[in-house]
Amino acid sequence: MSPNRRIVLNVIATYGRSLYALFVGLFVTRWVLQALGRTDYGLMGVVGGLSGFVAFLNGLMATAVGRFYAVNLGHAQKTCNKEDELVICRYWFNTAVSIHSVLPLLLIIVGYPCGIWAVEHFLVIPENRIADCIWVWRWTCVSCFLGMVSVPFQAMYTAKQEIAELTIYSFFSTTLNAAFVYYMISVPDKWLVKYAFWTCLLSVTTHCIIAFRAIQKYPECRICFGYMWDVARIKEICKFAYARLIANLSQTLSTQAKTILVNKFMGPDYNASMSIGTSLSSHAMTLASSLSGAMWPAIANKAGKGEADSVKELSFIASRIGAVLILIFALPLMLEINEVLHLWLGAPPPFTAELCCAIIISTLFLKMTDGYWMAILGMGKGIVYYSHRACIAGFLLIGVSWLLFAVGCGMWSVIIGILSFGIFLLFVRLYSGEKLIGFLPSYWFRSVFLPILCSSGVTLAIGCLPSLLLKASFVRIIITTFSCEVIFLPMIWFFMLTESEKNYLKKKLMVFYK
Repeated sequence: MSPNRRIVLNVIATYGRSLYALFVGLFVTRWVLQALGRTDYGLMGVVGGLSGFVAFLNGLMATAVGRFYAVNLGHAQKTCNKEDELVICRYWFNTAVSIHSVLPLLLIIVGYPCGIWAVEHFLVIPENRIADCIWVWRWTCVSCFLGMVSVPFQAMYTAKQEIAELTIYSFFSTTLNAAFVYYMISVPDKWLVKYAFWTCLLSVTTHCIIAFRAIQKYPECRICFGYMWDVARIKEICKFAYARLIANLSQTLSTQAKTILVNKFMGPDYNASMSIGTSLSSHAMTLASSLSGAMWPAIANKAGKGEADSVKELSFIASRIGAVLILIFALPLMLEINEVLHLWLGAPPPFTAELCCAIIISTLFLKMTDGYWMAILGMGKGIVYYSHRACIAGFLLIGVSWLLFAVGCGMWSVIIGILSFGIFLLFVRLYSGEKLIGFLPSYWFRSVFLPILCSSGVTLAIGCLPSLLLKASFVRIIITTFSCEVIFLPMIWFFMLTESEKNYLKKKLMVFYK
């Protein structure tokens, strides 16, 4: 399969998975809230959120391992030596296994007692729910541990750009979870601990299946003790992971901090608002992440081959189309967010709509520069330089939110903090891209920002007409959505795609038509 076709297949597969997850997730979130109740739902979010650092580190190491897989595969493919490709990749796989045999154990040894202490002495939790919350934390730790151990296997799928198979496992996992949650609302019970156990079981089973299939499918995934504990390769991965840690640690800490700040200043019920807003917004983010997940290994592979022009082209495609994939979903949602939440949840917790819109807008800022970090990481130029500056964004969110909470701004503190984070990180990426890899901000402004701004502005202006002429209803949501898509989708072709991209799509359509 050609590289372009593989990218298209991966995008279609991951986008289809995201759409399915979006459709199912809308029902699942409502059912979980109904089955657990507002307080337990909020507690599930805040206690489960304590594992955010482990989940963050899991994604961090997966990116690091996948980057070295893909770049070194590109080096080997450049020499057209299949034997070298196999040996090099096997070396990096065993190096990853070495790291992921020790790191998860250390994290659990340190993190588990810290989580128990937080549940018992720090978080605002009703006395009669503390024991249940401790069990939620235990099952969360088991899921995180197994997730980290499986990273070297899952990263191989990404490096080989065979992401489509992973969508199959995600499809079945999403379907099974929806079926269990529907059972929860059919059989009233105290579901907090049982639901935590179920999510753990589902996650562990999926990770085990992926690892088993990788061993069967890829000859690179063979444990060779002679290849393990290679100090030079471990240092390379750790250096890259450290740079990513600096950039992402502040973001993860800020996510945990805003959850804790809301818990301390506002109480568990407002944590339910955070959880629902984050859940709904995450579906929009997932749609855009489907493109990033497909583009990132291709960019790293091109960087390994030394094809700088291809890296730049793919990076700007990722930035432009990633933002478009968010806007397709987000534009009608933001116009009708209050009515959507009312129909979806009946009586949503306060500030859910505002939080949802703030997260979507902040994520849009980041997606418009997604290609920048992918190019910087793939080419390996100035990763630490970029990371040091990106880390400031997360601490800015914490500082702004805490200061506004202290002066009595309530939930607006978090909303303003989220928007500040997205705007600041956008400028950091633009500055770093120009300094490190020669990506001119003026070109980004012309090819990414300006087309998105104009297309979104026109779409929102026309899309708001139904809300001015019609009463709030499900029919109005449909009309608003239809109006937005009829305007926005043609604008993607006329204003957002470059001539080369249009010509490429025309050729593919002509081949398909013939």
